[in-house]
Amino acid sequence: MSLLRKAILVNSTEFVCLGIGLAQTIILTRVLQPAGIGQYSLLTSTLMLAAQLSCLGFPISFLYHSQRNRDKASEYLMNTIWATLFLGIVSGIAVAVLVYYGAGYFGPIPWFALLGMGLYIPIVLQGAVARNCLLIQIEARRLSFMRLFATIGTFSLVLILWISGVLDTGQAILCFVSVAVFRAGIGWYLMRERVNFSIKPTWTVSHTLGIMGIRQYWADVMVLLNSTLNIMIIKLLVDDFESLGYFSRGLRIAMLMVTAAQAIFPMLFSRWASLPDDKLARHVEKVMRFTSTVSVIIVTAILLGGKWLIILMYGWEFLPAVKPMMILLPGTVLYLMSRILMRLLGSRGSPEWSAIALFVGALINAALCFVLIPTIGIEGASLASTAGNTVLLVTLTIVVIKKYQVALPRCLWLNRNDWKDIRTQLSLSRKQDV
Repeated sequence: MSLLRKAILVNSTEFVCLGIGLAQTIILTRVLQPAGIGQYSLLTSTLMLAAQLSCLGFPISFLYHSQRNRDKASEYLMNTIWATLFLGIVSGIAVAVLVYYGAGYFGPIPWFALLGMGLYIPIVLQGAVARNCLLIQIEARRLSFMRLFATIGTFSLVLILWISGVLDTGQAILCFVSVAVFRAGIGWYLMRERVNFSIKPTWTVSHTLGIMGIRQYWADVMVLLNSTLNIMIIKLLVDDFESLGYFSRGLRIAMLMVTAAQAIFPMLFSRWASLPDDKLARHVEKVMRFTSTVSVIIVTAILLGGKWLIILMYGWEFLPAVKPMMILLPGTVLYLMSRILMRLLGSRGSPEWSAIALFVGALINAALCFVLIPTIGIEGASLASTAGNTVLLVTLTIVVIKKYQVALPRCLWLNRNDWKDIRTQLSLSRKQDV
């Protein structure tokens, strides 16, 4: 199965999950209202950032080394499992303590939600290890099943709580944690035959994984920090969960295409990590052309119907989310393109360039937030985000062109031969299915 057909399979599942996720978002947003969904967004963003910080890059380093030396994949796997379990437990305790004593910033939450937040990090890291284990051979069907199972399980839980009339911010946090529980559970089941507890972790292997992990880690941390920075600064400067709720819903709509496409990012990493140098530039250019073309089509559709989409999904109460969404949309296209280039740099062992570009973009974003938010509110945060994403893509493009001889004009739009290739691949896929 070609990368395109695997991507179509995974993204078909991702679009199904996206639809289910949107239905779940509609329920949560309408029940929690602007203030409640604002607090929920702040807490879940903090959890995701803490999980990324705590893993020290072990899951992605495991995938990187396993692609290059598959004979030692089992040894890499077991060392990664034990390392992420230890790091996750320590970080989970630290996050629970931080949220408990930082109630003035995070807002009050019930004890059971605090307990769930503490358990989230070790569980989500085990799910990441399982996913990357399946990515070694790009097992698209299993990856799709893992994603779909977790999404349906969590949506069912939200639906039950909503129908029962007990859904609140604390319960919503538990539903968010349940995504990690379902994903880790099915992931471990699918990779169970590869887990060998007779293989003990060693300092040499863990050190090897840790060194590359930390190199890859900073880029992934900065990616997540960039996506949560505006939310945290808005809460700091405005101290208003309602404004945070409006911004988060506008961001949710603007990021729809990134959410739909993110399932293929690990697949690109896996493919590019093993691709010969002489074929790399051509493959990267083709992926960029495909992404840019699809992105322009989706953004145009959202711009035309975004206002009514927000009203339909969230209600008239969230009308203030329309302007931030419109401002954020161009930046999300640039961000999506940047994520692809970051995967390229990471897969070729040069993640430091991604971290540098992300750091520069984050600085621009943060500086503009502190200037613009006090004067024009959440629209200022949206402008700052778009400016930061522009700087990010320009910086990464310059690096990639110099390092890999990628031609910028061949990255902009699908040509006639590309459409022929796509039709051929889809035709082959249908014949094999028959």
